[in-house]
Amino acid sequence: MLMLEEIYAIGSYPALKNDSTFQSKLILLLKLYGIILLLNFFSAPLFLLWEYIVTHLHYKSLAAQYKTSMHSFITKYGYWKAVLYISLLGPVIEEIIFRLPVSFKRKHIAISFGFALVLLAKVIPGLGNQNLFINILVRIPLFAVGYFALLKSLPQNTTPNKKAQKVFILFSIIIFGLLHTFNYAPFEWGIIWIYPLYVLPQLFMGWFLTYVRFKSGFAWGIALHVLINGITMLIQSAYKIY
Repeated sequence: MLMLEEIYAIGSYPALKNDSTFQSKLILLLKLYGIILLLNFFSAPLFLLWEYIVTHLHYKSLAAQYKTSMHSFITKYGYWKAVLYISLLGPVIEEIIFRLPVSFKRKHIAISFGFALVLLAKVIPGLGNQNLFINILVRIPLFAVGYFALLKSLPQNTTPNKKAQKVFILFSIIIFGLLHTFNYAPFEWGIIWIYPLYVLPQLFMGWFLTYVRFKSGFAWGIALHVLINGITMLIQSAYKIY
């Protein structure tokens, strides 16, 4: 009950008392993963409802679009590279961008911004078709520019008041969740309002990851994210949901 009360009280996250032992942190991670599984299970009827609404509005099934997007991603990079990215690299990058800066430390915010630019580099025309060396060559300067530019522009004291902290934390959770609507791209703009409903699991996931980040530490947030994505990828592979 105390854990659920703490999860709900987002405004108190920066003041959470960290678990001290490896065992307690591991138990918390497994408990939260169990809660996420239950939420996904009980939200299944809602997804059937969203799908019913979308298809009866004479639009293409968004679940089918997700499978198409996953298949294209795996075909482009190969199965094992796709698994590595989704299960490990993706979670690390996303945690750096969305959970690292909620420490409200200048360097952490600057690192987060630098990695966000690295992620956005994929919109550069033709970059996706270049080899790994060219990709790295382009992205390293982007990170450096973003990091040092923001580090110089931020004030020495970057810790906002409690209300602003809560707003920032909520904003990071919501943007993290909404980012996953791109799994259903290209968008059907006539029903753009329904896309957030499809990423409710990611919104809850972002909430729990933020809680773990404060309760157990940044590395444990990455561990939970890797666990979620890794097992999801295994399940999708077993049932060929791509």
